Amino acid sequence: MKSFFSTVLAVLTALIASVLFLFGLLVVASVTSESPVPKVADNTLLRIKLSGSLEERVIEDPLNGLNAALLGMDAPEALGLNELREGLAYAAEDDRIQGILLDQGAFAAGYGLLEELTDHLNAFKAAQGKPIYAYGEYYTQKGAALSALADSTILHPGGIFELRGIGTTSTYYKTFFDKFGIEPLVVRGTGNKFKSAVEPFIASEMSDENRLQLTHLISQFWDFIGLNFEQKGVNRAVLDDAAERFIGMDADATLEAGLVDALGYREDVMEHFKEKYEVLNWSDYAAQLPISRAKDRIAIVYANGSIGNGSGDETTIGTENIVKALRKAEKNDKVKAIVLRVNSPGGSALTSDIIHHTIESIEKPVIVSQGNYAASGGYYISCNADAIFTNSTTITGSIGIFMSLFTAEELMTQTLGLAVEEVQTHPMANFPNLAKHPDSAQYAILQRMIDRGYGDFTGKVARGRGMELDYLLPLCGGRVWTGKDAVDNALADYEGGMNEALAYAAKQAGIESYQTYELPAVELGIEKYLKSFGMAQTKATTPHFLQNEALEELWFLAKNPGMQARLNPIFMNL
Repeated sequence: MKSFFSTVLAVLTALIASVLFLFGLLVVASVTSESPVPKVADNTLLRIKLSGSLEERVIEDPLNGLNAALLGMDAPEALGLNELREGLAYAAEDDRIQGILLDQGAFAAGYGLLEELTDHLNAFKAAQGKPIYAYGEYYTQKGAALSALADSTILHPGGIFELRGIGTTSTYYKTFFDKFGIEPLVVRGTGNKFKSAVEPFIASEMSDENRLQLTHLISQFWDFIGLNFEQKGVNRAVLDDAAERFIGMDADATLEAGLVDALGYREDVMEHFKEKYEVLNWSDYAAQLPISRAKDRIAIVYANGSIGNGSGDETTIGTENIVKALRKAEKNDKVKAIVLRVNSPGGSALTSDIIHHTIESIEKPVIVSQGNYAASGGYYISCNADAIFTNSTTITGSIGIFMSLFTAEELMTQTLGLAVEEVQTHPMANFPNLAKHPDSAQYAILQRMIDRGYGDFTGKVARGRGMELDYLLPLCGGRVWTGKDAVDNALADYEGGMNEALAYAAKQAGIESYQTYELPAVELGIEKYLKSFGMAQTKATTPHFLQNEALEELWFLAKNPGMQARLNPIFMNL
């Protein structure tokens, strides 16, 4: 009888859970369902909300919208650079569109994508002289950089204009590990002194090499912001003084310095624009962009995120998703060329090599366009393309290899009093062993393996880039470069974004008109909702303590054992 009631209870529980899940999907569908799109009127001002992140392309998360709706809040609006690229070019020639309003908020972007959006906005202005305006109660530093392009920038009288320079921090864990008897075992390619991905685990302070490359990068990023403000007539001395004194916390001082043009309250500013224009949200305009009818296609393959050993998805690169996308583009007769859009800090050297090999075998033109970063494994999958386009602020290079393991011999044997005994036929049979530090012979085997991997990596870069090893090797060792440096040192061919890469691909393919064909395909319909639900469950069950940068890095390395061609996460947070 007890078993009967247990079974009935389990069935009822499953039934209730299923009903609740289906009800949730219906709620999501109703909340996120599309309402009629307003028509584009004459004399329209396009309102682009800079309140979320700038992404390569936006993959809708229905549950994100649901959570915000249930809390009575507006969901953060991510922007897809792919839509902005096409939409701003169309809007520049659309007589109905008379200007753009950058509605500022908690805007976030990597520098590579920010640079491309800057180019697209400048091109919009240059086409027919249509104005750009900016308004906000809060401007992030990257939002402020975009506001410098505006004909008029307005700040709330009590608002914040977050212009304070560029910096980064990194926590070092060696002393912490020493206290507990944990010893990271890190093997880097010989001479890979700049390969800093694992530096926080084996050192107590930043190396001179890492400090050098970080200083170089943030200086170039600040130069980029400075160039934007020069367009506004704000010279570098004024900009540096504003950052030094952080005057952006004082709206009146910000106005006096010429960083903004006026102060005003939202309701007054919006009323002014509504009297002068028909205001239309960007998303409503983008939904009405005409679809190209060109017969020929150029495939854009998005390689986003860390490179791991799994199958991969929209935010990670695996052994399947990018290879399948490349093969799909190769087999499609309508596709005349491929642009591989790389936005990756690298990861698994093995997966990187699989993708590299796939590119090698494709006969159609393959052009790489680098986004925020295409470093280490991200550069590995770039190096044998027919041409590499990179933004001046792209983080690239980092040509190097490492492997990391952990041992806890002292913790287990001395602190905890555990005795671990071994029986083996050969010296490497039980390796790696958490309870035993490797001996010199075992370490030598690992070092030879890593050095072979590094030699393979540099050899493929040399062949792909058509350069001598003697020229290449001083540029390697894990050294991180900006896109500008990469072009200067022949690690990339041209400075430019997706537009320039597409134009080059079309020229290589001998076509004049084309439509773009994005891969991997975006999930639609019920798949989108189910996957979003699964991701939400995963996030909900992830322990909070794992939501830490260093622990996330350790978790990634644990899930992806073997040689790593990976960028230090600190570079991804600039």
